Amino acid sequence: MKYFVKKRIFAVVFLLAMFSFSAVNIYLNKDAFIKEANKHLNEPDKLPSEFEEVMQDEIVGKRHFVEAYGLTQKTLGKKEFNSFEFVKDNNGFLHYAAFYRDDEKKIFECALRVKRLQNYVEKYGTKVLFVMAPSKYNRKYSDFEMGLPVNNPTEDTYEMMIYLNRLGVPSINLGEVIPSKDIPYEQAFFKTDHHWTVPAAFEATKVMIDELNDRYGANFDPTGFYLSDKAYTVKKYEGHMLGSMGRDTGIAYSGLEDFTALLPNFDGHYKRTYIMDDEETLEGTYSETLLDMDVLEPDIDYYEDSQYSLYLDQVTNLENIENFDNPDGPSVLMIRDSYFGPVIPFMAPMCSKLDAIWALEKMDDMNVGEYIKKQYESGERYDYLIVEYYPHNIDEEAFKFFRGDN
Repeated sequence: MKYFVKKRIFAVVFLLAMFSFSAVNIYLNKDAFIKEANKHLNEPDKLPSEFEEVMQDEIVGKRHFVEAYGLTQKTLGKKEFNSFEFVKDNNGFLHYAAFYRDDEKKIFECALRVKRLQNYVEKYGTKVLFVMAPSKYNRKYSDFEMGLPVNNPTEDTYEMMIYLNRLGVPSINLGEVIPSKDIPYEQAFFKTDHHWTVPAAFEATKVMIDELNDRYGANFDPTGFYLSDKAYTVKKYEGHMLGSMGRDTGIAYSGLEDFTALLPNFDGHYKRTYIMDDEETLEGTYSETLLDMDVLEPDIDYYEDSQYSLYLDQVTNLENIENFDNPDGPSVLMIRDSYFGPVIPFMAPMCSKLDAIWALEKMDDMNVGEYIKKQYESGERYDYLIVEYYPHNIDEEAFKFFRGDN
């Protein structure tokens, strides 16, 4: 009898603790719940999943739970994390895992949408270039213990590039040039993040500009200054980087790593208007408009600020950048993901105007294809359109434009 009484007491105490913890979380995040409710007034079926996401992201003491779990996994010598959400290679690099195969992707449809986009903008004289960013996973350099199910996007990458070639869309695969002799693998990617490093992004900018200049006779950086070592100062911040993967696994498991920034040796005069949650406008020098220098401060909160966000806050739904110092330079429109966060500031000094749309934008009132049509129909003309994707983003959901034969 006493045994069952103890069980009931424990159950009551446990349930009270859980309900109390949930109540505290709901109270502390009430503003976020109200915001989500207002955002989805016409889509009530989405509210449960949105509320659950808020609870998971903003749970009280989340980072302490993450660190405790990460320390446990490290003590146990585990190379997989959170039921194969991530796997760690023998050099300490975190990678996405793929324990189960994804549903078959309609990659040819993705390529067709790029082709339809090309057909549309070329009527207005705009030249198109598709850019495939390199994958962090690389068979030549990634060393895993046998049996770890790493998510390998190589086949998707090659399939996409083959389709684009067949459809006549000019393209470059940066995975073929990065890593390189000048940027070895260890310097090309972060250990705690899925992104490339800033020096790798700068190297990619050089490759892309060379391609545009050679293929189309473009006039980017005619003096060669902005792609030279004279344009930027390399500054290394030791133990100052925790990427998105590191925030999910905890510092105890992943560790902090070094961050190398390229800071401008010029000022310039820029106007930047961008939209994430709200519309913001900045005007001033390169550093004042295109960089968030606060993330380089020594006392930042690693769980709140990513050093990769130094450049254009990593990614926003929409960017409009005007360069007042180069009014006769090329104008560029980009459809891109967060890999091009550093590339856009590197390109901005060479352009008169640079607009960029996040391929995975989540604005309910914006359609990428319709936005592009509206720009062109209103008289806006771009000299070049660059479409950039990271291999893991090759999926229909990321190609939100020209879905039909329009």
